[in-house]
Amino acid sequence: MTSIRFIYSHAPGKLEEFIQKLQSVGTPEKITSEYPKSIGFGASHARGFPGILKYAGLLDSSGQPTDIYKKGIRGGQQGRALVGNAIRQAYKPLFEIYPNADRHSDSDLVTFVKSNSNLDEEKSKLVVRTFKTLCKFGDFSTTNEPSNEEAGEDGDHVDDMDSNGNDSRRRHSNNSGGVVINVNISLSVDATSDPEVYDAFFAAMARHLKDLMDGGS
Repeated sequence: MTSIRFIYSHAPGKLEEFIQKLQSVGTPEKITSEYPKSIGFGASHARGFPGILKYAGLLDSSGQPTDIYKKGIRGGQQGRALVGNAIRQAYKPLFEIYPNADRHSDSDLVTFVKSNSNLDEEKSKLVVRTFKTLCKFGDFSTTNEPSNEEAGEDGDHVDDMDSNGNDSRRRHSNNSGGVVINVNISLSVDATSDPEVYDAFFAAMARHLKDLMDGGS
């Protein structure tokens, strides 16, 4: 069986504090093993923090912050989603077995790590704790695939509501063939108790719609 390369910190709690600190400082040109000391993390274990950020896709191989770091490290819904997607890629084998690995039980994840690496129990636990620490900064509720509710029954993409709350959904069919255009018309009538007003209104509307249909055929 091919061994999977995992990474871990001996101090996951300090790693969390380090990332929180990064959220409050400017984006450095590079984050090397010496950088943590410059922002208050002088312990020897902190020298390994940049390697973990590289593993998670937040730094490139030279230590320069990636676009994911620049756009996602400070959080916000979109930023957290970017970080979440990067973590999914970094831990792809884990998410393939446990799609909700970010909130799955630690014991199962430890078993997976042990079964797919040469790490012992203690180090496997550190791998999982490090992973869970990274997950705190990502949003895993969004995916690249549209949900059934968004897509509709046949995988068609659906745009939701207009600014007035009217159903202005436009379906872009995946099937080849003609193009269908839906036109939504919003009309209003002053409140009245006279039924003749409504009868006249709907009769006029039906007449104009018929003219539109006849003109487009």
